[in-house]
Amino acid sequence: MTFEVQKSPTWIRILQFVTGGIAIALSGYVLANPIATTWFVLTFLGISLLVVGISSMINGFFHGGMSKGTRIIEIIIGIIAIIGGFFTMAHPIAALASLIWFTSLFVLIFGAGLVANGIARHDQSKGARIAKIIIGIIVVILSGTLLEYPGLTLSMMLILLSINLFIQGIDRIISGAIGHRIIRRS
Repeated sequence: MTFEVQKSPTWIRILQFVTGGIAIALSGYVLANPIATTWFVLTFLGISLLVVGISSMINGFFHGGMSKGTRIIEIIIGIIAIIGGFFTMAHPIAALASLIWFTSLFVLIFGAGLVANGIARHDQSKGARIAKIIIGIIVVILSGTLLEYPGLTLSMMLILLSINLFIQGIDRIISGAIGHRIIRRS
């Protein structure tokens, strides 16, 4: 297998510049309008849950290749997702609080896992184990902070979204400026 570098067509390069500019503009919009961004994300989450729920139910009802148990699980997941989607659309504040709570819970579990890993893994060096325990404790404290200050959690999520959009925009613009793509040849 070999790789070949080819120049991208002009229309792809223009598209990369345009999408990069849009991503950078959205990055600024996210920081400038956090409330509108939050409502958009919640609306998108609700619609996504509805689509996933409907898809899972269709899969559960009509996919003959799955076992009966798997089909029932697909249907149950679909029902739960649809309920979650309607809940998110009908009660966005409660959905936002739930999202923040689950994010904090995930961070707590991750931190506890680091501490447990640091304690239990005897095949690693003492320094690596101590580092995992210390980082795990810091992460557990961070999760408590996230639970205590939900506004901070939301702000951090929006800032990370903005940074991601900004980096993606720069990446697209650089890709358009360079104008090369790598093609795999067999």
